[in-house]
Amino acid sequence: MEPKKMNTSFFYVVVLTILLSLGLALFLRSSAFAIQKVTVQGLSLISENEILKLSDGIQGQNLLLFDQKALEYKISLHPLLQSVQFQRKLPQTLVIQVKERTPAALVVVPKGVLEVDAEGTFLRRLESWPNEDYPVISGIELPDTIGPGQNLANPLLMAALRMLGQAPPELVAQIGEVHVNDVEQITLFLTSGVEVRLGQANDWINKLKALYQLINDAGYTSIQQGVRYIDFTAAKPVIGR
Repeated sequence: MEPKKMNTSFFYVVVLTILLSLGLALFLRSSAFAIQKVTVQGLSLISENEILKLSDGIQGQNLLLFDQKALEYKISLHPLLQSVQFQRKLPQTLVIQVKERTPAALVVVPKGVLEVDAEGTFLRRLESWPNEDYPVISGIELPDTIGPGQNLANPLLMAALRMLGQAPPELVAQIGEVHVNDVEQITLFLTSGVEVRLGQANDWINKLKALYQLINDAGYTSIQQGVRYIDFTAAKPVIGR
């Protein structure tokens, strides 16, 4: 008789498990978890309304079961966005956490000014000069067919951006223009008006550190008004007056 009793107990456990699982599934799919509120975090350049428009249709969907990949794809179409993540706040709030692409430089074109990030992605076309200044990259030509969100994939632009990425932030703030020629030789124009001839390289770190130390040296600052250029193409920097 014992085996029959054990089989009956096992049957009850299985039925109870199925009923509980079914009840839980129905509860999770119920309107108790329908998204009623959407908030966006991490915005600086983009307005919240732009992100909410891209996430149109998410309200009313189940907070636990909505298609995250589909929503992430829709929101990521915004050219100023680098990444998107989601946070659920039970029972009915969805938090969209974004990371924006940030401008690293400006490129002057016939119809305005382009903002580009450190990876060479075209962020925005501006008709006037931006409120926040960034180094201007000159010496390159870009097609008029490019649109926001596209990677410009221009080797001269990437050489200039690579150099800026290796510079100390305090030095970047003093760079007004980065000129790059056809063989990727780079010349800087500091906001003080001094021309800095860097030459051609892939690794700029040592030269940029030396430049920053030089222009902050007491001996240099005492003669800065008479300095026209600093030449780093030789073994040692040469100051021209």
